[in-house]
Amino acid sequence: MTVTRGDTQRREQVLAAALTVFATFGYRKTSMDAVARAADISRPGLYFLFSGKEELFRETMRQELDRALADVRTALAAPGADLDARLVAALDANLGRYVGTHLNEGVDELLEHGAAQLHDMYDDYRDAFLDTLAQAITDSGRTAPGAVTPREIAEVLQAAGEGWKHRVGDRAEFVRRLGVAVAVALRP
Repeated sequence: MTVTRGDTQRREQVLAAALTVFATFGYRKTSMDAVARAADISRPGLYFLFSGKEELFRETMRQELDRALADVRTALAAPGADLDARLVAALDANLGRYVGTHLNEGVDELLEHGAAQLHDMYDDYRDAFLDTLAQAITDSGRTAPGAVTPREIAEVLQAAGEGWKHRVGDRAEFVRRLGVAVAVALRP
């Protein structure tokens, strides 16, 4: 259990700055001094909030993953939107947040290669994301013909999104490509 120390608003400000610093320099090259400067906080103030770089990194990634998953759930619960639109919005909320920005590759690198510091956190969030997509597909009653499960459809959509986010130049193109992937995956 993580002990929350300090002002919540100040922690949020530090975590936002830390995400940018970690994404820019990577875990190994990021120093607590660099995060303190980016967050406009003293180094002792930073250590008051977080015991060290590993705790700061884990909390930064946990906050980012929590936000993404909450945005996915919000997108899938959108009233009046059809399943295709909700799936595109959910995939974009999780995978497209940084497409077209300087943080895109950096955040990806942190999540995929920060295993030592994140332990099973990234895998747990990825599973929750896939389960959430699969449940929305199941609830809609729209599944692909044959023996393809909603979870497998979710995995294909996630893989398509992962691929496209590295190949397109902007978020609008990313969303357009997601629409194609969803249409193909759910084709009757």
